Amino acid sequence: MRRKIQRLLTWRLVIAAVLLGTVALIERTSIERAFTPVLTAVVIAVCIVSAAYYVMLLTRISPSQQGYVQLSVDTLIVTWLVYATGDVESPFVPLYLVIVFAASMLFSRPGVFSLALLGSAFYAACGVLTITGALSRGRGVINPFAASGHYYEPSRASSIEFMLALNLVAIFVVALLSSHLAERIRHSESQLAIATKDLADYRLFNDRIIESMRSGLVTTDLQGSIITFNRAAEEITGYKAQEVRGRNIYTIFGDIEKQIETGLESIRSRSRLPRFDIGCKTADGADIHLGFSVSPLVEESGRTPGYVLTFQDLTEVIELEREVRRQERLAALGKMAAGLAHEIRNPLASMRGSVQVLAGELDLSPDQSQLMEIVLRESDRLNRTVSDFLIYARPPRMQRTVIELTSLLSETIALLRNSSELRPDHRITEVRPPALVHYYGDPNQIRQIFWNLARNAIQAMPDGGEFRVTLDTTPTGDLTITFSDTGEGMSRDQKDRIFEPFSSSSGGTGLGMAIVYQLVSDHNGKIVVESDEGKGASISIKLPASGRVRHDPAGAAKIREAVSPAV
Repeated sequence: MRRKIQRLLTWRLVIAAVLLGTVALIERTSIERAFTPVLTAVVIAVCIVSAAYYVMLLTRISPSQQGYVQLSVDTLIVTWLVYATGDVESPFVPLYLVIVFAASMLFSRPGVFSLALLGSAFYAACGVLTITGALSRGRGVINPFAASGHYYEPSRASSIEFMLALNLVAIFVVALLSSHLAERIRHSESQLAIATKDLADYRLFNDRIIESMRSGLVTTDLQGSIITFNRAAEEITGYKAQEVRGRNIYTIFGDIEKQIETGLESIRSRSRLPRFDIGCKTADGADIHLGFSVSPLVEESGRTPGYVLTFQDLTEVIELEREVRRQERLAALGKMAAGLAHEIRNPLASMRGSVQVLAGELDLSPDQSQLMEIVLRESDRLNRTVSDFLIYARPPRMQRTVIELTSLLSETIALLRNSSELRPDHRITEVRPPALVHYYGDPNQIRQIFWNLARNAIQAMPDGGEFRVTLDTTPTGDLTITFSDTGEGMSRDQKDRIFEPFSSSSGGTGLGMAIVYQLVSDHNGKIVVESDEGKGASISIKLPASGRVRHDPAGAAKIREAVSPAV
């Protein structure tokens, strides 16, 4: 209401100025300007009361009350203008209609009719008094439209009375029509506001549903350009919606055109919607596995402007499946290795002993002695392989104690620096925390884990490179020991089979990483492998905070009690 009154104040000033300008332009050649002085006085009065109305808007007066006061005063001003410019025949009688239109903008139908009745009463009183001559005596020559001693000639009385009645009817008809139209407009505006609010609420609700989904949702056009990218899609892929909007979907998820076509074909044939598994990379280059499905984006008209893709992050699920399969294979191989190792080791010991006896009793030539040495050396290598089998199949019982990891790591690096496998073009970098890190575990097994991973990193760089080992602690107390190299890296298949026996690509038995995996699992830890072919590898050992030992003996005792059942 306050804004409407402000607009009404502005428009009344505009209307007054336009009327004055128009009349002044028409009467510019007239010596006696009949209407210009009167309109000038009216415009001055309008400006004064408008200023008063603007001040009233700043007070606590109800805007509705101010509207009634303002239009009532306007009715008085128009009545005076009509009286001063011809009474019933005044050309400014239509200004009553303007007031009625303004009232219909502000008030309901009763308010409009009350103001129309007020204007009609003023106009009728003015007309009746002038027709009967009640005002003629007091006006004299002020009114130039009087033609005789009576205000109107008797011959014109009927036409003047008809004009008066017609104007009164016009005022009420306009009040009826304008109020009806205003009510319809207000009702339509109210319905439109409700519909707009409902539409906004539904849109917000739909947006909240989409953003609350834990599955990624992407919509594209027919060319594959991304239109929407919900929050779950951002969290899974690492890309922001504003970054990928407009980009082709294949740049994010790879070549999935065939899968999309297969999904759409299943919809057309009304068969079961298939799901696809793909591997792709996040924004920071990490490998993830996604399960996704595709469906057409259909409008109400039946037109298909694009596609809808929903997907979930299956990385952990696939890793768990691999873990289960790996455990099953390792268990089967472990049973086989245990029996095979015992069946091989005993005959091997007999064979080696016999060869040594023969070598001592026979007079062998140099070539024969060399062959004997080869037999003994290879039997020793076979014995080490069998020993590794036994360690893998039936590792010795853990002997947990409080160990200092930084010292064990330094010992491993020192041994590696003195190893014959280290080349001059190998660089070793150690990153360790300044404080000592105590852990409750088996020192021999931890040494074996460190040594196997360090040797593998060096062997992965036959042409030299940088080997980096990092010991880090997280805010939650977990430990992460990372062994990274700049060597040849691993393919996806090699990463999947890295912890399986006999899967070595360096010519060894392939038991080293299988043993590392077993020992880390015995310490309730996890191994994370990150590698790309030709870009090196990074293997991280993550040990839980439950094995951390603070510097107080009581804390170490509590750790022993907590870990003992797991052993």
